[in-house]
Amino acid sequence: MTRLLSLVFVLLLNLPTTLWAEDAPPIVGAIRWDGWYGDGNVTKAVESSLGQPKYHYRLPWFARVIGEDKVSINGDSQTVMAQEIAYAHQAGLNYWAFVDYLDEAPAMSIGLNRYRAAKDKQGIRYCLVEEGARLDKFGVQAWSKLVEHFRHPDYQTVLDGRPLLFLFAKTTQLGKAEWDELKRQTIAAGIKAPYLVLLGWNAEADRVSLGFDAISEYACSGKGYTIDPETYAQLTAHHVRQKLWEKWRHERTPCITFATAGWDTRPRQERPPPWCSWVTATPDPTPPAQQKPLIDAVTATPDELANHLREALAWTKANRDLNPANAILIYAWNEHDEGGWLQPTLGADGRPDEARIHALARVLRRTEPAPLKSTKLDSKSKP
Repeated sequence: MTRLLSLVFVLLLNLPTTLWAEDAPPIVGAIRWDGWYGDGNVTKAVESSLGQPKYHYRLPWFARVIGEDKVSINGDSQTVMAQEIAYAHQAGLNYWAFVDYLDEAPAMSIGLNRYRAAKDKQGIRYCLVEEGARLDKFGVQAWSKLVEHFRHPDYQTVLDGRPLLFLFAKTTQLGKAEWDELKRQTIAAGIKAPYLVLLGWNAEADRVSLGFDAISEYACSGKGYTIDPETYAQLTAHHVRQKLWEKWRHERTPCITFATAGWDTRPRQERPPPWCSWVTATPDPTPPAQQKPLIDAVTATPDELANHLREALAWTKANRDLNPANAILIYAWNEHDEGGWLQPTLGADGRPDEARIHALARVLRRTEPAPLKSTKLDSKSKP
């Protein structure tokens, strides 16, 4: 009997690691678009978009209301980042996918730099979302910067060590040969080849032509930029489950499972930021003192968000052949003015509203987290 047990133990030890990983829970991450740090033009634009009282419920938790129609949103401090990390950990997230600006727009890299400087990341890892047009400008000179990120001990990997990299919209100047060069440089650095995921339009055909591993989405917009967005229930049922998940399943498309916290561009429709040049402003004439929070069926409830994430987890488990990386990407951690956010918001009492963090924790941690000892920022202090 002892010899038999020893033989069974040896056989189990030598099973392929993929078999051990079949029941592993998916790694779950959220996109970060960090226009909320510093005092540059991007932050000023989002302060304008969310300045109206009807949108104050969307403000990041570290924002301040400083006038009837005016807000301040500068989260540039290591203390703020430490608490963001704590929130992500409490929610049960595994990683953040930072939109990377390379050497352009330094203010848009404040969040990433603050994260990397954090002493305690509480297990929250990171990866990058590169933009095709920006990479086309930098060319293969960008590869060394990416490889340095891949070397970072907190960089998110999949499939036993492959660095996870997302590309939003295909490159047109950099083709398969150039992307193969990135793989070559990564392997030469002693790292496994990156796992390349394309986000964008006509993604499957472009994935094949560029030699990428999988596709996913950055955001699911339903009607696109509009003053009349679809409800969250319609968005998740029609545009995520049917047009993405079921299409991928039917066509056997390699993918990273996409999930969404919502889509509602009404703040940008009324007060367009400079980068939304195609949007014609449709200002709301309602005086600020008469505005009520614009919370309707477009805005996900915590329970709706939790149910959608449960479905994403179940779909991933049922389609591991399509998603061998066993990963989920959520739009978004902090796209507050575009309509998708998980990050706590500024509550009416001046303290963080953690309802969405609790909703995620019920699904990912299967627990109701105790409220964090969050910081109420003094109205006279700079975050």
